[in-house]
Amino acid sequence: MASKKIISLMKVFFKATALSIAIATLAACSTRLNGTYTSQDLFSQEFTFDGDEITMSAFGINASGTYSISDGQIKIKYSILGITSNLNQTFEKKGSSIYIGGTEFKKK
Repeated sequence: MASKKIISLMKVFFKATALSIAIATLAACSTRLNGTYTSQDLFSQEFTFDGDEITMSAFGINASGTYSISDGQIKIKYSILGITSNLNQTFEKKGSSIYIGGTEFKKK
């Protein structure tokens, strides 16, 4: 009788562990950023992230939209002057910096 309870408890434990691993894996697949990142090159550019929303700023012009990150790519859908566009670039995050299309942006 006690061995059946132990086996039952072990099954519950393993199911809970498997569920926790699955949730952690899914969370790792969808990267979300928060805050403002600024380029360090000749032309100052900024990306501000809030949830799945993004604001891009360069040359005094702002464009807002949404973004997603997966498989080393950032996909940005934005609107400027009423025209909707898509931007797909390589993406990498290292420490407090992100790299979009090979350009480094440091978090403010």
